[in-house]
Amino acid sequence: MAMNVIPKRILVCDDEATARRGMVRALGRERYAFVECESGIECLEMLDALDVDLVLLDLRMPGLDGRATLDRIMERESPPPVVMITADSQLRTAVDAVRAGASDFLGKPFDIGELRWCVERTLDGAAMARENRRLRQEVVRLQGPGKLLGGSAPMVALRRDLEKVGPADASVLIRGETGTGKELVAREIHRLSPVADGPFVALNCAAVPESLLESELFGHRKGAFTGADRDRLGRFREAHGGTLFLDEIGDMPLAAQAKLLRVLQERVVEPLGGGKPVEVQVRVVAATHRDLEALCEQSAFRSDLYYRLRVVELILPPLRDRGRDVIELARAFLASAGKDKAELDPAVESALSAYPWPGNVRELRNAMERAAIFCADDRVFLEDLPRELGEGRAVGPTTASPSAAGPTRAPSWPEGTGFQNAKVEMVEDFERRFFAEILDRHGGNVSRAARDADLHRQNLQKKLRSLGLDAADFRESAAQRRAGREGSDFDQT
Repeated sequence: MAMNVIPKRILVCDDEATARRGMVRALGRERYAFVECESGIECLEMLDALDVDLVLLDLRMPGLDGRATLDRIMERESPPPVVMITADSQLRTAVDAVRAGASDFLGKPFDIGELRWCVERTLDGAAMARENRRLRQEVVRLQGPGKLLGGSAPMVALRRDLEKVGPADASVLIRGETGTGKELVAREIHRLSPVADGPFVALNCAAVPESLLESELFGHRKGAFTGADRDRLGRFREAHGGTLFLDEIGDMPLAAQAKLLRVLQERVVEPLGGGKPVEVQVRVVAATHRDLEALCEQSAFRSDLYYRLRVVELILPPLRDRGRDVIELARAFLASAGKDKAELDPAVESALSAYPWPGNVRELRNAMERAAIFCADDRVFLEDLPRELGEGRAVGPTTASPSAAGPTRAPSWPEGTGFQNAKVEMVEDFERRFFAEILDRHGGNVSRAARDADLHRQNLQKKLRSLGLDAADFRESAAQRRAGREGSDFDQT
């Protein structure tokens, strides 16, 4: 069932009833909701009582005139846009009204089309301003504390490297497990760079369908393909004079890799559908949690692009290797969730420190947002955390082999849990451990794991998604173990 669209509410303030009715009739009651008044005092009273999207305000009225009413409206915390309307069409009057805060100015008599166009443009501008504010707030929320927190040795070393890397203009490849904060590091590189005043544009290569990725990156001309009803700049041109962050670069298809390499080499973009090549000046920062070297060996990632992106490489530490940073971050996330005075119970600190954090900083943020909802009296207890934290068990892979974890403690449930709920929890826990061990045994190779588990590959992938397991994390862990063995063999030679 379609949702009902709430019409924009317009307040029409004019001391002449015929003028008010004329504006309402011209704009149409089928498109907008109207309220009317005949004086400045009434206008202010209605603004106190109603949410209004636009005010059509006559300049010359007895008592509190339109100019004085405009001043009073602009003193409000979030004033609605105001269009001044008057028979005085002198330019000085219009300029004075706009300087005082009016969004636009119309002189009487006005054309109906002119009135409609002015109202639509003003409402669209106000909606765009609200959306920009919302997006800025969303960016702040997603970034969490908004800076790289933590005094552990790995984070101190990372900040030291960023001080050197930021001012350079070289391409940067950020490596790290899922949830370690790769975009936050990319934004810090941009902040420290000579193009900090330019745009920061981000694109998650894994989130865009393969058929649309090239259009997202390089833009297209109208008619380039079905559905291309207008020109599109593309992320490279949007990032001109700034930084382009390409997240999950390891998931980019080979065809797009070839075009990306050309752009990096020649610094020009050719939109899909033809057109003159456009020069771009963009610093590229890429990130991945995947083993790009292994992908290059499998011909799934271009080695020339790999070396072009990896002028500078930064490796982000997993949260489990950051010691007391876990507690500092937990408090910061609680504060950003509105619980800046909340205390962590000692048992909570112990649980947070002991947990392996397979989802890294992202998982910690989610856990603290949950705790902020459930905690009372500004104190976080174990029962306020996700269940797996209190039990000390991870819901995803860690660098340690699941088969080497040893026996786990007998599970326990609160009184009244019920047999069926307890059974579901036990089955999910068994399945998660079973499939994690098989994936670890086969180095994250889904096809081999499926054969070992006697399942079709598609069924295994569906099961892994339902359990929150990512085969790529196990491939990364296997690669780290191989690297450790090779390093050990080298030391012995």
